[in-house]
Amino acid sequence: MEKELVKDIIDRYESDDGMLIPMLQDLQTEYGYLPADQLRKLAKQLQVPLSRIYSVATFYASFRMAPKGAHEVTLCMGTVCYLKGAAKISETICREFKVEPGGTTPDRLFSYQPVNCVGACALAPVMIVDGEYHDGVTPEKAMKILNSLSAEGEAEKAPPKREKQEKAATPAKATAAKGKAVSGKAAIKTTKKTPARSAVASGKTASGTSAAKTAKKTPAKTTAAKGRTGISKGIKSSQGAKSSKKEGSK
Repeated sequence: MEKELVKDIIDRYESDDGMLIPMLQDLQTEYGYLPADQLRKLAKQLQVPLSRIYSVATFYASFRMAPKGAHEVTLCMGTVCYLKGAAKISETICREFKVEPGGTTPDRLFSYQPVNCVGACALAPVMIVDGEYHDGVTPEKAMKILNSLSAEGEAEKAPPKREKQEKAATPAKATAAKGKAVSGKAAIKTTKKTPARSAVASGKTASGTSAAKTAKKTPAKTTAAKGRTGISKGIKSSQGAKSSKKEGSK
């Protein structure tokens, strides 16, 4: 596929080595930079010296020989900026971030490119980061700006600690919630059962009391009934005696 890509680019310009710059532009559009192996293939298929291709690729600041970083850093090396310390700023950036001029840091966070002039001599020394101009830059100020971006990049990569703690706490919370739910259900069951049992117990007690009352009342009622029977018999016997007296007097 890579071989076909280089061949397609060459065929697009009818193998004209005078169109080397547009060919390099198309190649960089595909990869984001100019890979060394692709430049070798381009030189071989165009039948031109590899040194010629490299001379063109390194002459123009628009070409990149390394993958593009997350942030583009451009430092003006014009006469005014140079006299005000741009060289020291460049040395500091290259040393601290282990990057060569025109290259990208190993972590691909910064692409560093010194340029001849940015047309802002009144602001010298000037450093441009992601299109934002920083004037009156010193080595210390440059490091502060770039270190803040580096810290932001590290913070984005690191997983949030809060989420980890919440995930770790979730099972414990769920267990506690389940425990509360179970105890709540048990309490509800106890509450539901207690009145019913109390009612049954009170019903049993009431029936026992009624039976006792019935048992107590029964002898009294029986005695009263017997008394009434005796009175009835007495009245009948007295009436019989009176009748006998009347018949004897006759």
